[in-house]
Amino acid sequence: MTPSKKIVLFYPRNHFGKQYHPWTWAPLPILAASAPLFAEGYQVTLIDANVEPQPLELLLAECRDAALLGISCMTGPQIHFGLEACAAVRTAGLKLPIVWGGYHPSILPEQTSRNQYVDAVVRGQGELTLLELAGRISEGEDYTGVAGITFTRDGETVTNPGRPVADINDFPRLPYEKLRNPRQYLNNMHVGSRSINYVSSQGCPARCQFCAEPLVYGRAWRAYKPDRVLSDLEFLKSFLDVNGVMYFDSTYFVKEQRAREISEGMIARGMKLGWAANARAPQLGKFSEETFDVLKRSGLWAFLVGAESGSQTQLEKMQKDIAPEDILEAARVATRHGIKITYSFIVGFPGETEAEIEETWTVMEEVSKIVGEYNSQLHFYAPTPGNALYDRAAELGLSQPQSLEEWASFNTVASSLPWMSKGFQNRQRQREFFLVYGYPSEWVRRRASRSFARRAYVSAASTISAARCRRRFWKLPLDWWLLRGVREGG
Repeated sequence: MTPSKKIVLFYPRNHFGKQYHPWTWAPLPILAASAPLFAEGYQVTLIDANVEPQPLELLLAECRDAALLGISCMTGPQIHFGLEACAAVRTAGLKLPIVWGGYHPSILPEQTSRNQYVDAVVRGQGELTLLELAGRISEGEDYTGVAGITFTRDGETVTNPGRPVADINDFPRLPYEKLRNPRQYLNNMHVGSRSINYVSSQGCPARCQFCAEPLVYGRAWRAYKPDRVLSDLEFLKSFLDVNGVMYFDSTYFVKEQRAREISEGMIARGMKLGWAANARAPQLGKFSEETFDVLKRSGLWAFLVGAESGSQTQLEKMQKDIAPEDILEAARVATRHGIKITYSFIVGFPGETEAEIEETWTVMEEVSKIVGEYNSQLHFYAPTPGNALYDRAAELGLSQPQSLEEWASFNTVASSLPWMSKGFQNRQRQREFFLVYGYPSEWVRRRASRSFARRAYVSAASTISAARCRRRFWKLPLDWWLLRGVREGG
């Protein structure tokens, strides 16, 4: 029998119920994993369960003559849907090896490998590990000696030595054209009416204690060279006629000179692309005037900044290595140069006090005053395994999953934490509501222009919320209950 060179890569659904945003993003993890396989002549089928109407039926059909099934997942819903997919494959009597990779399996490889539906775990940077694994399996050879994998056999879990990290510039371009329907990943956003996601680097040098990135890549940051980025952008523009790019790098602006060279290249090549990318607040305060000018002229629409907290105490506990003043200064310099800046903040950290939460709200409001609108996002702390904050959460009563099956029901978005009551969450949502309408953003203003009813709603909410912000009065939130009911009812 001729060895099969067919590989199926499956990207599980990343939400249990309602989508948290209206956008559909290309499944970059399986695109990255597939690139070396395509280059070596493998037939690879990419299945994104977030967009396929019948993903399990498609999965079963494609796996019948495949040599290997690969699944990439993060902690949360993707584990549930990944296990569901594996169960369907095994129930259908298909015996092909199932390999798991991605953030969660890389953080907990031994626990993951002990699941009945996991034949091997690919740890960390998986492109070359998966390529070697696929070669061994497609030729019917033993794969247990492959570097960078963990597996459990006959009750014994084996963790092979790690694989040396490769230069990502040596990897082939992400094969967007191999997606089943590439155009469904174009989104109408501020950066462009045909925007797509792209990643130009791997890892992050920061040491934030709530993040999975340092656990998987060891705080190393590896980036495409400017010419590589420009070549990729030209491909996306010619292939999909994109006019906007959302960089999914954990942090894009690690090296100011690199960011500037990419933008200079975009200008020189006449690219008409809007774009936005993640940044750390202290970086922006150090950029030169010339760099800001080049970034803006190349189409930069917004800096996306993970501020996380306005409390110096909490920032130090999470080892964020920034100060509240850095957050405010980044807002000042971005606004001065006419570039949007959006922040994400988190409340409900393990052991966080009411006073520390109030400090966060103070910074959020100060940012709103600086930029002239509320343009932040509030999140509740969601534990991810393997870091100091997760260990602290466990000390405070977090129930820790002991198997992949238990992780399948662990919701990182709507987690129920012992110290985070429904009342607590409602109070935070009320406060954000008051900032949203007290400092109305462009989105809110657009909403008001669509109809008389919406205009009346936004006018009432803004008037009351602005008064609350001026007087710093947050009690008796009858307006929040009433206006939320009107909004949901409409």
